[in-house]
Amino acid sequence: MIIVGLTGGIASGKTFVSSYLKKNKIPVHESDEVVRSIYKKQTKTFIACLFKIGFSNIITSKKINKKKIREEVFENKIKKNKLERYLHKEIEKNRKKFLGKNKNKEIVFLDIPLLFEKKLEKTCDLICSTTAPLKTRKIRALKRPGINIKILNKILKNQTKESVRREKSHYIIDTSKTKKKTCLQVDYVICDILKNRKEKKWEK
Repeated sequence: MIIVGLTGGIASGKTFVSSYLKKNKIPVHESDEVVRSIYKKQTKTFIACLFKIGFSNIITSKKINKKKIREEVFENKIKKNKLERYLHKEIEKNRKKFLGKNKNKEIVFLDIPLLFEKKLEKTCDLICSTTAPLKTRKIRALKRPGINIKILNKILKNQTKESVRREKSHYIIDTSKTKKKTCLQVDYVICDILKNRKEKKWEK
């Protein structure tokens, strides 16, 4: 099994690429989806964790205000690190289950937005990054609920520089053109990886 890390900056097209891969029956583990599930289920363990970190003031009637948490973590690094530590442990457990379930597949993708930031390169055999011009990404990001220019700039500041991302990636997918052109690039990446796999180029 070849494990491909899929990453990229905010609004760089990871979600579209992940959706296309899944439509083509290629297993994809999405870190963001695990986080969404955690917030949606709001288990007693998670709520207790938030109280312990110091988010009790933004939990009312056992309902979590995700927007306020996002705003607060950008102002408080200690809270941010503690929350991320909890979430990343849950993501890692879920990821291991996913890999075990798909161990007989030829290729799987791990959609990890913070792959470089959290130094998770070693969890993958190869890394594929999505990219688009910063102007395009800002336009896309600002259409998302809960994102304003202040929050966006803070997110961008904390993400890996595009030059570093390109240097560390085996493949780059430019999502700034049409959806069709993006899909063709994804097709190329998959074909190239599987071709080289047969030639044993990706053996560890």
